[in-house]
Amino acid sequence: MKRLILISFILVLSQFAFGQKINFIRVCNGGNNNQLFWQINADTCLLLNTIKINGRDASTFPFYGIDSGIVTTNKNYLHLNSNVPSVKDWEYFIEYKIRCGKDTITRFSDTLKIDDQKPDSTILDSVSVDPILNVVYLGWASNKTPDFSSYYLYNYDRADPRLIENYRDTFYTDLTPINPKTKSLSYDITSSDSCDNRKDYGNYKHQTIYLTGTNDTCINSVNIKWSDYIGWGVRSYYIYRKESLGIYSLIDSVGGTTLQYQDKNLLSKTSYEYYVRAFKNGSKIVSSSSNGSEKFIMGASSNPINTEIVQITNNANDKLELQIKRNAISNYSTIDLFRSNSISSPVFVHTFSGVEDMYEDASVSNINTHNYYLLSKNMCGIVTDTSKVSNNIVLTLSENTDDLLLNWQRYFTWNNGVKDYTIYRSSGNTVSEASNFVAITSTAIDTLFTDQKQTLAVACYYVIANESSGIGSSKSNTVCFIKTGRIYFPNAISINGNNKIFTFMGEGIDLLQSSIQIYNRWGGLEYSKDNISNGWDGRNNMGEILSGDVYFFTAQISQGNNKVNLRGNITILR
Repeated sequence: MKRLILISFILVLSQFAFGQKINFIRVCNGGNNNQLFWQINADTCLLLNTIKINGRDASTFPFYGIDSGIVTTNKNYLHLNSNVPSVKDWEYFIEYKIRCGKDTITRFSDTLKIDDQKPDSTILDSVSVDPILNVVYLGWASNKTPDFSSYYLYNYDRADPRLIENYRDTFYTDLTPINPKTKSLSYDITSSDSCDNRKDYGNYKHQTIYLTGTNDTCINSVNIKWSDYIGWGVRSYYIYRKESLGIYSLIDSVGGTTLQYQDKNLLSKTSYEYYVRAFKNGSKIVSSSSNGSEKFIMGASSNPINTEIVQITNNANDKLELQIKRNAISNYSTIDLFRSNSISSPVFVHTFSGVEDMYEDASVSNINTHNYYLLSKNMCGIVTDTSKVSNNIVLTLSENTDDLLLNWQRYFTWNNGVKDYTIYRSSGNTVSEASNFVAITSTAIDTLFTDQKQTLAVACYYVIANESSGIGSSKSNTVCFIKTGRIYFPNAISINGNNKIFTFMGEGIDLLQSSIQIYNRWGGLEYSKDNISNGWDGRNNMGEILSGDVYFFTAQISQGNNKVNLRGNITILR
């Protein structure tokens, strides 16, 4: 008991001792173990022998020796398993001996408890994007906590938000941020003391200003908008602009609640870049910059001129097909196609988009004349170019006793005119056979041609207009002269004999466009077929040869421009 009173008395006296040789700094909780730190001060006294650590794990218990063999060159001590099996409320002091002159004195350090006091909060002053380098600057005031150790920075846009740890400066540059030109970036900071006690973070985030913009070349203006600065209240935003290769300069300012700006009356064919800077409420110093904008180029587009319809022709589908040609130096927003004829007002037909230059107008008949033209709009949606009117060639055919008369209207699409018109003809016993067209003559001026009637049943024609430059061409519709007369067919076929096929014959018939239905004597449908150019061989729709008997048929035969309906019977012989 006397020893406890003596130790307590010595501890009290030690609180008033000056010039302690050992300055006990801190005690840190390291989980299962406690870490003790001290420093040895230089003076005229000599530190003797070893250092002793005394401690107790509760304020109601007496102190006892933890370790007395600590060499005097040590400045820290690890108290192993001090918190096993549970954390305890430890406090410690250090006992040591010094020799001052001839006297040997036992001294005691201050008594320290475990340091679990977090340092003062550290809050970012601002986060700012360099509009030229596209890096992010972070700044803050230094932490004045006596036991302060280091800063920890965070960026929440990364998968791992830890930006840097154990940092001592009050300024940091994020050299590899998530691109500030794609989004607003979020940052935070916390601080720790020498025992790595860290202040909570997450309540004082700062976010960069994210700026975007669009330009209107019609009125030579730029519209920029930006996200509000998060971190402190904004007094005002200053707008900076760079023209072409110049430097950024202040052009205007807006209130802290305004997040957009229109820059008007800019110079044509000139590039502009922007950024904004936010200034903190109640401060003339603290500010934050946005990312820099992309370049906006004013009035660089050329209005459409000399847009052409290259040709209007009948294509392989026997439909009207148009080809257009853009002016290579023009800038188009749209090219609209319009159509009219002698009895109707112009109607919108189609918009050519991208690099599209061909269009099939399947909604009209190619035996009528149609006039087409183009309206081209500039990048502002204003019509600045109207093409020449172009038409399709419509060919007509009439006959007299011995001749066929062809007539067509002139083609007026090309600027340099038509060199000539070439007439093509094919002939055969049927329309299907009349498919091998060959050129029979050309005419430079006339749009009339007379041809003698052909000996075969069908004669078909079309005309091609040839451009004077030799590049373009335009094909007319196809017309046919078809001789008509009686249609013949057999009344029997022999499955095992020479006459195995039932078919139709006659001038001007087209079996490709004809059909037939065959019934048995009880009215049951045995066979049905469109395109009967191969005839009927006595089989039903299942491919089975029918039995010898009398069958009845109905047929729709294409002859010239007409459909001839026939009825009759056919006998199958076995």
